Amino acid sequence: MATIKLITKGSKSTSTLYIRFVNGRTCDISISTNLSANPAYWDNKKSNYRNVNSIPGLASKKAKLEKLKIFILEAFNEAFLKGDVIDKNWLSNTYRLFCNRPVQENKLSTQNQFVYYADFANWWIKNKSSQWKTSKNKTASDKVVAQYECFVKIWSDFEAGNQYKIQEVGSDLLDKFTSYMSLHNYAESTTKRQLARAKFFIARAKTENLKIDNTYTDRVFVDKVDENITHPYLNESEIQAIYKLDLSHDVVLDNVRDSLIIGLWTGLRISDFNRNLDISNIEGDYISIKTQKTGAWVKIPLHPQVQDVIQKRFGNLPQKTSDKHFNQKIKTICMLAEIDQDTKGGVVQVDSKTKAKRKVYGVYKKYELVSSHTCRRSFVSNLFGHISNKDLMSIAGWSNEKMMLHYVKRTKTESADNLKEYWESKYQN
Repeated sequence: MATIKLITKGSKSTSTLYIRFVNGRTCDISISTNLSANPAYWDNKKSNYRNVNSIPGLASKKAKLEKLKIFILEAFNEAFLKGDVIDKNWLSNTYRLFCNRPVQENKLSTQNQFVYYADFANWWIKNKSSQWKTSKNKTASDKVVAQYECFVKIWSDFEAGNQYKIQEVGSDLLDKFTSYMSLHNYAESTTKRQLARAKFFIARAKTENLKIDNTYTDRVFVDKVDENITHPYLNESEIQAIYKLDLSHDVVLDNVRDSLIIGLWTGLRISDFNRNLDISNIEGDYISIKTQKTGAWVKIPLHPQVQDVIQKRFGNLPQKTSDKHFNQKIKTICMLAEIDQDTKGGVVQVDSKTKAKRKVYGVYKKYELVSSHTCRRSFVSNLFGHISNKDLMSIAGWSNEKMMLHYVKRTKTESADNLKEYWESKYQN
């Protein structure tokens, strides 16, 4: 018959408490609990504390130790029926399981990366990310690793000095995390991405056999951003103002303006119109180019303003510039074109402490909200409804209609004005 004894050895005021497991004559094993007990207050025969009123929380402590003995006996019965080896290692693992200790623990010298969530994430990035496959033949790029590092910085700010253990990160804590991000004006899309990365690291902890809170897979809701927040596009009258702008005094701005016009009337991404596009891609009145992001071939007719830009430059395209330079200069160009109405939107700001970039929402001058991606949004928003969705998808290289419609950024007022104009033209006497 299996028996469990909790005993102290020696007579010092603080002696180590041991577990002794006996099963007949063939099994007699002992392990240290790493707990201390005063032999004067301990009863080795009863394997528990004596009834000494001066011991704080006596009833709770005695109950916990009785549960430990029951836990070991139940674990023994299960292990015996499965044919597991009952030895010192089994007893040690059973005790660790009862105490909810980390699997990687060795004589209570657990490394932080196997206990605390942020430490684990940093450890994984440093030691595992280079082998992490993002597709069949690709591992995590430097860009992906940088995104993981950015997440850890945001998480550390969220912790605010409180180190959360890996097994504490479940749906409740993740919900607090998303609320924190919304409260600090992170974009809804950014919050969703960081939530996905938070869950990603819990899944990685699970593969390392660490204890986790399985509720992390539960759905966590992200606060909706004010629906009046817009991702602005430039309408045709604003593009015309940019096109007519006299920039002869500034060669740099003039060059960027011409690149902007090409981007606005081709719908190409900046990786294509500012880097990939060559004059050899122009055949007659069309641009034919293999897009860098998707590898899809697109064919786009030359808008009259694009034709004028090429003629102005004697059959050449504007000089290439860095994406950062382009994004900075087009804000200046739009300001000079007086595209300055107050608009709700998000501006990317750099955190002075963490150096992490994030979008802060508020009311800004419209030119402050313009970026290279405004070109693609403007292209589809201005043409939507004038040609079929199928043709628009084909010209701009979208693989499905849902993706294309995501870029249509007309406001409700603009849509209502379009209907008003249609009715006025149809029913005028």
